[in-house]
Amino acid sequence: MDDLLTPANIMFAIGILSVIFTVFNYFRNPQESLEKKQALADKDISGKASVLAQKEVENKAALLAQQVTSEKELNEKKFLEFGGRLDKAFELAQNHIHTVDTKVDSLVSVVNTMSNEITKLSTIIEERIPKK
Repeated sequence: MDDLLTPANIMFAIGILSVIFTVFNYFRNPQESLEKKQALADKDISGKASVLAQKEVENKAALLAQQVTSEKELNEKKFLEFGGRLDKAFELAQNHIHTVDTKVDSLVSVVNTMSNEITKLSTIIEERIPKK
């Protein structure tokens, strides 16, 4: 056993172990580094994705708010136009009612005048043609 534990053999064993450890680290360190980089990239991507999703939601909300405002303004404009048309229709109706009232008054006065004339004519006819 003394032949086995010579300084040259111990150095050889330490050398073999260091080569094995170096090879192990050579393959293990890049894997850990790659996993760390992948985890950081996934975290960064998820952060960016959430930021993008949040911006998309904000943009949609802003667009929806703009559409609501636009529709509100359009509805107010339509109501104002409808109110103006309704006012014009009432004014026109009042004008027509006044015109009809004036014409009816004129017809009533003409009918009264004709009634008086017919009464006069019937009186004249009765006086000229005696009753038998």
